[in-house]
Amino acid sequence: MAKSSIKEQVYQELSRVTHAISNPKRMELIDVLSQKGYSVEELSKEIAMSIASTSQHLQVLKSAKLVDKRRQGNFIIYSITDDSVLKLVSAVKELGFRKIAEIERLISDFKADKKVLESITLDDLLVRSKKEKLLLIDVRPEDEFKAGHIPNAISIPLAQLKKRLKEIPKNKTIIAYCRGPLCVMAIDAIKLLNQKKFNAIRMEDGYVEWKLKQQEINRN
Repeated sequence: MAKSSIKEQVYQELSRVTHAISNPKRMELIDVLSQKGYSVEELSKEIAMSIASTSQHLQVLKSAKLVDKRRQGNFIIYSITDDSVLKLVSAVKELGFRKIAEIERLISDFKADKKVLESITLDDLLVRSKKEKLLLIDVRPEDEFKAGHIPNAISIPLAQLKKRLKEIPKNKTIIAYCRGPLCVMAIDAIKLLNQKKFNAIRMEDGYVEWKLKQQEINRN
């Protein structure tokens, strides 16, 4: 077989991966599945799409080896294949955030629309944790917290936050995080907390960003 033919076939297979993540809904599905495994019914609610369409997108991702599925009782649970998928999507986001002006504008408008006054990154969290008393709150659904979370964080899902305010001390700075830069759960959480006279700040990064950062640190 000619070398050019082999190269073309390899590029053809690689293009299946890039095609799989070229659709915004499939990117969103990977974002959700990076937290934990979900059924197609749960995913359809998360991305506001019919079960049939969600299933079709999942089949494209599965064909590209980006997601796997397993049976759990009466349900089929989808999950990402491994952390290399997280790294791929993270690299695409980083490139887009840095190089595409329209994305920068959209993020800026998103923050303005949500009235995000202050936010910090993981690096900021590390610095501030050495200087002041912080309480890190994970406001994602509890099952996502159980699947993996940032060390020393406590779980108070956004839906429970209003009823559990008495559990939160007012002598600490509250750092709320959720699924990452485009997630609004932490934004809604800090709005409520600040209305109740807590000193609350949103962290832009989520558990996945922390996980990838730890892997990078361990490699070095």
